Amino acid sequence: MITDATILLLAPVAGFLTALWLLLLWLGDGGTPEGQTDFHHASDTGQLFMPPEPDAPFVPMPAHLKTSDEIVSWMTKELPRQLKAYGE
Repeated sequence: MITDATILLLAPVAGFLTALWLLLLWLGDGGTPEGQTDFHHASDTGQLFMPPEPDAPFVPMPAHLKTSDEIVSWMTKELPRQLKAYGE
């Protein structure tokens, strides 16, 4: 009888502590300090962008491209030509 009462009282406490431990383990050090991420916010647009690698050519996408078809067409036709011209 005392054993049943002990289990009845300790089971919810153990379950709560286990859930709390798992939550803390899952979140852990998930927060990243300001300025230490790989992505940086563009100040004027609010969009994310990756800074170009130092040795990689950077060809900005033209602003007049609006639809996905225009973007795909530019990326498959014009971009390779510009990259080839950059490499020569």
